[in-house]
Amino acid sequence: MLESLRRQVKRRTWRSVALLLLVVLVLAATYLSLVGQNAARGRHIQQLQSEYFRLRRENAQLEVKIAQASSIETLQRRAVEELGMEVVPPERMEFFVPLE
Repeated sequence: MLESLRRQVKRRTWRSVALLLLVVLVLAATYLSLVGQNAARGRHIQQLQSEYFRLRRENAQLEVKIAQASSIETLQRRAVEELGMEVVPPERMEFFVPLE
């Protein structure tokens, strides 16, 4: 009887240890999974921030180009060089007033 009781206690102890080990393994796997997901999200956030700042720099450069391209000096130079127009001095200008 005493031997049987010892075997039962030993079996229960092993079962408890095995169950505890299983719970610890499941918790460890869950923890590692969450840590991996957080690391991946952190990398993704860094990539998005990097892209955001790159696009802001590019946008600022494009705004400068637009300002330069639409300046009076640039438009006048392009009109003369590319379209063959000429700058007319004020004394050669003629204005027409429509008759009513």
